[in-house]
Amino acid sequence: MQENTVTDTNAVIQEVRRRYRICNYLFTTGALWMGAGYAADILTRKSGREMNDPWLAIILVGFGIFSAAFALTLAIYRCPVCDQYLSRFRPDKRKCPGCGTQVRETSSGRP
Repeated sequence: MQENTVTDTNAVIQEVRRRYRICNYLFTTGALWMGAGYAADILTRKSGREMNDPWLAIILVGFGIFSAAFALTLAIYRCPVCDQYLSRFRPDKRKCPGCGTQVRETSSGRP
């Protein structure tokens, strides 16, 4: 295992933060689209009618974005050094479980 310099560690931490931010934005966007579709359906529902097609389409778009965010998380939320997946449930969140590179400044909170 190589020794990382301070600039390399900072670059790795910034890259992990950028990847985390992309995934988080997509999850939030998908959830907002689904929530907006459900809210609009509830507010415009007439008694005796099923779900309106436009609101169902908005909910499905939100579900599609949310599903794409999940797939993208599996694809890009990885260690920039050894390309191992950085699970949110790993025991030591400050280091990569594969190569030991520091990928986070603190052990609590976001990367």
